[in-house]
Amino acid sequence: MAQKYAFLIDGERCIFCRACVVACKLENHVGSQWQRNDVILIGPDQGKNPAMYPVFMNCQHCERPACIAACPVENKAIEKREDGVVIIIPDKCVGDEMCVYACAYGALRLSPHKNKHGYHVVDKCTYCVHKLDRDPDAPGGNRPACVMTCPNRALDFGLRDELLARVKREGRDILDIDKFGMGPSNIILKPRPVRMANALHDSDATYSSEWPFDIKAFRVGASEELNPAG
Repeated sequence: MAQKYAFLIDGERCIFCRACVVACKLENHVGSQWQRNDVILIGPDQGKNPAMYPVFMNCQHCERPACIAACPVENKAIEKREDGVVIIIPDKCVGDEMCVYACAYGALRLSPHKNKHGYHVVDKCTYCVHKLDRDPDAPGGNRPACVMTCPNRALDFGLRDELLARVKREGRDILDIDKFGMGPSNIILKPRPVRMANALHDSDATYSSEWPFDIKAFRVGASEELNPAG
């Protein structure tokens, strides 16, 4: 099944306002106890260039979702639509969290909401799937709330092939976070170096041009475990 939709994430534009997180909560009635998306801040580390780098994280809507494979429910409580969107079917969920533990990106959360059978339901990003079939000019538009809210256009959303073509035209590199062969859909752009040694002062400063990204850092909610102030 080919992936159709994807986020394009450009951390160079992100100002770490986290308006995307708030917009998701408002659009999807997500409570204060959990969240569907997050902006994680890698750094700071003055030996890296850039020293800090914000990355938007959510469900990756993988080509081969580990969450579906791990779901123990007969006929599965998680499904992948023809357009590539991975969704949870609340009334099938038994809340055992096997999918939560299987996801390498920490994208799923057990919510306080209960289904008609009395089980707590697992929740995650859906690309605001309830909006995708709308007309673009309809009230509220047809794109995810986080994308429509981002004040600096750090997020974009659309057909994955078209987004990849745009990245190629712009000469940007893509960050590889597919460490487990699941085929994450979202496109995260690599940070570009922003600092240079000061030749006028014969500076001996040296920087690493790339971050040694660890997949463990790329998890929804990981920013709660980091200290942006260093």
